[in-house]
Amino acid sequence: MSFIDTRVKIRRFFRRHKKIIIFAVIAFTIIVVVNYVLKNLPEQDIPKTTYEPNVAVMDNSEVPTKWQDQIKDTIDQFVQYCNNKDYDSAYNMITDECKEALFQEMSEFKEYVDSRFNTKKIYSIQNFSNVGKQYIYNVNIMDDFMATGMTNSNYVFVEEKFVFTEDGNNLKFSIGGFIRQDNLGVFAEDENLKVQIDTKNVYYEREVYHVRIRNKTEHPLVIADGYFTNEITLNLGTQDRTEYNVSTSKVVLQPGETKVYNFIFTKYCDDGVAPKYLRFNDVRVLESYSGNKDTADEELENAIRKYALQINFNVQD
Repeated sequence: MSFIDTRVKIRRFFRRHKKIIIFAVIAFTIIVVVNYVLKNLPEQDIPKTTYEPNVAVMDNSEVPTKWQDQIKDTIDQFVQYCNNKDYDSAYNMITDECKEALFQEMSEFKEYVDSRFNTKKIYSIQNFSNVGKQYIYNVNIMDDFMATGMTNSNYVFVEEKFVFTEDGNNLKFSIGGFIRQDNLGVFAEDENLKVQIDTKNVYYEREVYHVRIRNKTEHPLVIADGYFTNEITLNLGTQDRTEYNVSTSKVVLQPGETKVYNFIFTKYCDDGVAPKYLRFNDVRVLESYSGNKDTADEELENAIRKYALQINFNVQD
């Protein structure tokens, strides 16, 4: 075969398969270009997450290694008891202080268990914050779908704060965000009233002050009834917190009467701030008190005395 015949055959082949050849060349070119671009793209940093259940999300502090297994086992045992409705065993796991603050009656604890463990539950844990030798965990309690066979259900959970406190060679366990009870032993007194604050219960998100008040006068004495704003406040140095229930509850004492109140204030236990004093901003000694809004202005105008009383805590600056 001559060179001319070969050229003719090649030319005929290209004319016959021109479209296929052009398509193949284009496809090959695209593949080469795409590969080149992909190879030269900058590498993206892919976020990496590591589950560290014993490292606090608030400040990255870590629970001591010697306590980690015991904490996990305690939570697991408590959840098992609650799942099995073994109320007594679960109740006996928590501290006496926690029982006194939240569950003075077994019926109250049963209500707590039944509301959170109405079906078989599973859980996840995460160390949330550590304050000294107290380790606060978020425990998410959720349905065990494998056990209940529930389908087409929303993924919901109840978040609880479980607290572990070092006590020598042991750990004390409390629930409901209860941290501890502090003995205060502070009081204030004047010619009209006597105020005594023996203890406060500290929770992760609040403090509850146990306050005994005596009216020493022969007249009605009003400390809070919603007439003024900020009638009872807790001073944190740079700011004041208003009592949680003051807008709906009344602190009113008849002549010679003594009452005990629990005053609640929003206060995070890991904020590093120590409360300085409790203050009654609008103490009123009245000629008469009806509790009627329609006569409140007139009763206040005839007040024997109106003033503020401050109960200082023993806090070192």
